[in-house]
Amino acid sequence: MIDTTKYKSWFRLDNSAKIFPEVSTERDTNTFRVQIALTEVVEPEILQLAAIGILERYPMFRVRLKHGVFWNFLDRNTKDFKIQEMGHEVNARMDTKDNNNFLFRILYRNNLIAIEMFHSLGDGGGVIMFLQSLIYEYLKLKGYPVTPDNIIKTKEGRPLEEEYEDANEKYYNKKNRKHVPEKKAYRIKGTMIPNNNTGMVSGILSTKAVLELSRSVGLTMTQYFSALMMYVIYNTQIRYRGHLKTNQAPVKIFVPVNLRKHFPSETLRNFSNFVKTELVMTDDDITLEELFVLVKEQFEKGMTKEELIRKMSENVAFEKNFFLKFMPYYIKKVALKIGYNMLGMKLNTMSLTNIGKIVFPESMEPYIKDVSAVVCAGSYNTVNCAILSYKDQLKITISRSILETNIEKEFFRHFTDLGLSVTIESNYVEEFV
Repeated sequence: MIDTTKYKSWFRLDNSAKIFPEVSTERDTNTFRVQIALTEVVEPEILQLAAIGILERYPMFRVRLKHGVFWNFLDRNTKDFKIQEMGHEVNARMDTKDNNNFLFRILYRNNLIAIEMFHSLGDGGGVIMFLQSLIYEYLKLKGYPVTPDNIIKTKEGRPLEEEYEDANEKYYNKKNRKHVPEKKAYRIKGTMIPNNNTGMVSGILSTKAVLELSRSVGLTMTQYFSALMMYVIYNTQIRYRGHLKTNQAPVKIFVPVNLRKHFPSETLRNFSNFVKTELVMTDDDITLEELFVLVKEQFEKGMTKEELIRKMSENVAFEKNFFLKFMPYYIKKVALKIGYNMLGMKLNTMSLTNIGKIVFPESMEPYIKDVSAVVCAGSYNTVNCAILSYKDQLKITISRSILETNIEKEFFRHFTDLGLSVTIESNYVEEFV
């Protein structure tokens, strides 16, 4: 057993994490879920043992949020961690009092295991590593002949110092931090789901088939989905109504970028930025082919190393501002909340998160059915999308805070119209409202 008490007992919030404690609400929870379906029913007692065991390897996640004089920080949490049975709520607000002050939860139901994490603790890249380790430990405790194969971080390993680092700070460049003003984005409107519930519709397709489709028009899979989502929003929300004032704001699709794939880092903390596609869609004759060209150009511009560093450095520069740095926390808190409510949450129409391909050792594959992810849908960003692939199974999950499902229907109909097979799943949120 690793003696985790000798590792760092407290951490400053990373640059990306500082805003979330101040702006999170019952509706805008800033949590996200990664979920795995096993080929058999989960045994809660063994899952609880696996969770306790693997937290030894991830002391970065055994923390609680504390208030400091100038900023919040993460302090070692000595309370017991308890897994929870999964209810109908998806990405509910992280109530730390009911969760022994932890900033993530592990849920189970039937054959499902899910990790929901508050964004102040980490991003999709970090939680995928944690999920892989948890499932490995669970299967190992079940007595199955699984091996880590240099893919899984096991509880026998030792945490690396690099896993704690604020990589945004590490790659900050004060000479490349220009602020680029953003316009308020178009908002997808609808009837809000009561009681802060979240609707969820997933489409399951062949990864190979979708890759072939996107490559046939010279795009990556993420570029194809971004262009298609813009087109769906245009057709269902704006087309022939561009003269309305509310429809003259640009449709912006924000695509998170896992910066670990572009800059050397093993951090488990937040290390992602975004590339965006945007267009004022007031014309009556916009085609999907036109959006393919636009999205490819905007991706190529936004994904250069220089631009990724600029956006990263712009955020860090705000934190390094002399007056803000020494401003008491209670004043910062008010300023951050006002600024975020005025503009921050209104900069994007939708987030489209492609976590990519998740890989498990071959010895674990017989026990895993599928993997999926869900992004929080909130009061302004009422529809979001998360994509994750496992083997040849691509799972696209559209989450929403509104009752209307026309965007999901149009999005998945596009693939069936092209002859691709799509399996639809839903959490049937209407049953709980």
